[in-house]
Amino acid sequence: MKPPMPTPAELAILRVLWRDGPATVRAVHGAIYAETAVGYTGALKLMQNMLAKGLVTRQDSARSHIYAAAAPQMATLNRLVSSWMDSAFAGSSLALAMQALDARPIPAEELARLKAMIERLQRDGAPGAAPENEDGEGAS
Repeated sequence: MKPPMPTPAELAILRVLWRDGPATVRAVHGAIYAETAVGYTGALKLMQNMLAKGLVTRQDSARSHIYAAAAPQMATLNRLVSSWMDSAFAGSSLALAMQALDARPIPAEELARLKAMIERLQRDGAPGAAPENEDGEGAS
């Protein structure tokens, strides 16, 4: 059974664990909440709830408990994006991508990476992509 989708606060913790690897509550608290009013016990409770939900694992052998993300970053983010795509964009990858690009300016470096990805998908064929018709739209 897959764990539930992470909340924004849980996703912030997961990003730290994906970036830095397994960590103590104190390390995660320092990375996210050091400049906020959220105390150590608030971070601890959130991570304990994440453990109960199956979003993180905990190693109890050390003096301090070590938490790690239970699922890889790409798998979790793909689940989140697929959920948003289905609920807000009627399943359309194009609509999601266009909205994302319209919502915030894209730096030149990211735009170059996006162009390279599009070129690769055009060259290699996107998985599950329908051939394009004359209007540049997927065939129905």
